[in-house]
Amino acid sequence: MNKSKKKQRKQGGKRLRILLIALLLAIAAFFCAVKLPPMFTEGLIEKEFKASSLLYSEKETENTQVFAGELILVNNAHAFNFDLGEKKYTIASKKNQYYRAKNEEITLNKTTIRQFNALFRDFYKQTGLDNVTIISAYRDYAYQENLLNERISSSGYSTAIRWVAQPGYSEHHTGLAADIAVADADGNTSTFTGRDDYALVGEIAWKYGFINRYPEDKTAITGISNEPWHYRYVGKPHAYVMSLKNFCLEEYEDYLKRFTYGNSYLYVNMHGDTYMIYYVPASAEESTRVPVPRFGSYEISGNNADGFIVTAKK
Repeated sequence: MNKSKKKQRKQGGKRLRILLIALLLAIAAFFCAVKLPPMFTEGLIEKEFKASSLLYSEKETENTQVFAGELILVNNAHAFNFDLGEKKYTIASKKNQYYRAKNEEITLNKTTIRQFNALFRDFYKQTGLDNVTIISAYRDYAYQENLLNERISSSGYSTAIRWVAQPGYSEHHTGLAADIAVADADGNTSTFTGRDDYALVGEIAWKYGFINRYPEDKTAITGISNEPWHYRYVGKPHAYVMSLKNFCLEEYEDYLKRFTYGNSYLYVNMHGDTYMIYYVPASAEESTRVPVPRFGSYEISGNNADGFIVTAKK
């Protein structure tokens, strides 16, 4: 009897060791799935992608989530879904001392405020300037409608729509975007041009996940005139890629569709952090089985059109 129990324990221990070894091999395979060139330290690699069920599982995701997330494209062709917006917080209650908010009422989502805190802390440390001021952030439908009507009254329709988005189609609905200005000693604000001492904001914004959403050389694509004061949060690896490729958000969304799960992926290495990014088309059903890594962290964002973007951090 004792010999039998000892044998069972020995066999059980052996099975456990085998399972642990298999698990460790799976984890190692995941982190070594991409063989980088010897000198590759920063930048992008576009790779063919052979998925393994050992490394990926499927997350059942409702297709309504196509219209939610940090990478949603909101423009004249893609409306914002107000039912899926994140909770907003007053900027004044969560910001640090390195920049200002126009008043106590303007709001953004929590991640955007946190990253603005980091961005302007860096800007202050390099310049000593703490007078960048957020003057406009989240807007509801009614606010945007009033803003457009006022602009139409003062400038005419054709001019107004080049500067002010239609209600329901504004990035300001997302809680991910803000307009900034420069305050003087009396608190009066002037237009942020992104030049001279303030050029640094645009130069370092990508490090904190921000893009200048409406650059001068992309007006034909965005449909909005040059707005050097308008910054949009998209996430660090995405802002990095857009900076390297000189993409506006419309171009980046199209680019990401080249990296469809099962075919290829975009590998990003920045500041010692590595990411795998790929696109998953939404199914024709009510939900989509989105493949996600079994190991490591990941985020899923809709693109506000037809699919999901997975950003996996290794």
